[in-house]
Amino acid sequence: MNKLIEDKWVTILGCLLMFSVQFIATMVIVALPAISADLHLDVEMENAINLAFLITSVALMIPLGTYVSRYGIAKFLKISLVLMTCGLVLSAVSTDINMLLLSRIIQGVATAVINSSVYVIVTLQLPSDRLGYVLGIMGSCGYVGLCLSNTVSGFVVYYLSWRIVFLTLVPIYIASILILVKLGKEWYTDHEDVTDHIGSILYILFMGLFLYGITKLDNDNVVVIAASLVILVVFLYFETHISNPRYDLNIFRNFKYVLGNYSAFAMYFMTFIASYILNDYLQHILGYDARFAGLFLLATPLAVVFVSSFAGKLSDKVDERILSSIALMFILIDVTLLFFMDVVPLYLLLVACILQGIGHGMFSSPNNRFVLTQVSEKDLSNASAMLSTNKDVGKSIALAIFTIMCGFFMGSADTFANNAMPFMMSSKITLALSLLLGAVAFVLLILNRLRD
Repeated sequence: MNKLIEDKWVTILGCLLMFSVQFIATMVIVALPAISADLHLDVEMENAINLAFLITSVALMIPLGTYVSRYGIAKFLKISLVLMTCGLVLSAVSTDINMLLLSRIIQGVATAVINSSVYVIVTLQLPSDRLGYVLGIMGSCGYVGLCLSNTVSGFVVYYLSWRIVFLTLVPIYIASILILVKLGKEWYTDHEDVTDHIGSILYILFMGLFLYGITKLDNDNVVVIAASLVILVVFLYFETHISNPRYDLNIFRNFKYVLGNYSAFAMYFMTFIASYILNDYLQHILGYDARFAGLFLLATPLAVVFVSSFAGKLSDKVDERILSSIALMFILIDVTLLFFMDVVPLYLLLVACILQGIGHGMFSSPNNRFVLTQVSEKDLSNASAMLSTNKDVGKSIALAIFTIMCGFFMGSADTFANNAMPFMMSSKITLALSLLLGAVAFVLLILNRLRD
């Protein structure tokens, strides 16, 4: 197989995997009521279905990326795709909550490997003059997967069954396995033995406890968060005082690398919670049904698809910080419109969706390229995993803050019915915080570009 054909297959592989990992991250949300009714779950167990996947995926992403880059990216990716397929089938046939939680943990492990591998393969395979274009398409596929997941899952649950939701992605993972077999190629970024197992364990403990702790703000969880921060301090001390650390913390001395990761965190914080809140507002406050909300929110992924290829080509020619700054400006306008969603007409909320799609489509490729080109080849796997981790942590913290705000203003209310004002207060505080985070990223990108 010649290089040009290889590049095309790797591009297709990257698009399939980016779509799937973003789709699977949120596809269960719409199905939770049906799952809960079928398996007779309480609220805590219902939330555990998402938590099991999220915590496993984010906590393992960087440590597994370390081992994957050493022992063969394609090899581990094939294993993870088989594991993911088995996990999805197990979810579909689950007869109790224990089987379902086990299947979600399996999916989390597989997702961690996929997220830590996909950007590395593409970056190693593609020539530099095509990299930005392909990363743009991949980022758009990921965001389309994120935006379509709730709509597709809603229709599948309504017309078929919640079990079928888990099977919708199986063809994509089987196709990905076949592509890897067809390529018959292996990629490495590091040939040194992995010896820093203690560092990996400390990192997993920190991230797992932290993500669990922020899901609810009570006395027990405050203790969990405090414990996670203590483990973080131990991890940082350990990694800076051993002779051969696997996690090179010196990479964080590169301000551009840190800036790119923070920008990704802020972007996903803003866009995820903006879509989440708008969906709740349309259905619970304005009274529209799920199908209307899904079609309304479809404006965002359509705008992403329209902009992505154009933005990807631009990122090969224009400074990534300029494009990322412009993208953030669109998102800041989007979030500002949503902040006033209770007083603006419906068509302006549709404009906000379109602006969000334009901003995200313009942001993904330049920022991904900006981050991944700041590190050496041996750190590429960790950098890719860190970038994906920051995106997921941004979504997780955004949702956690909104949940905490709803609990504070709404108390023990189970639904948003007759709680429009508390909902609006919760939404406005969360959106105001996201505006602050986005504005900081925007200013830092501009200042960094001007300084150069």
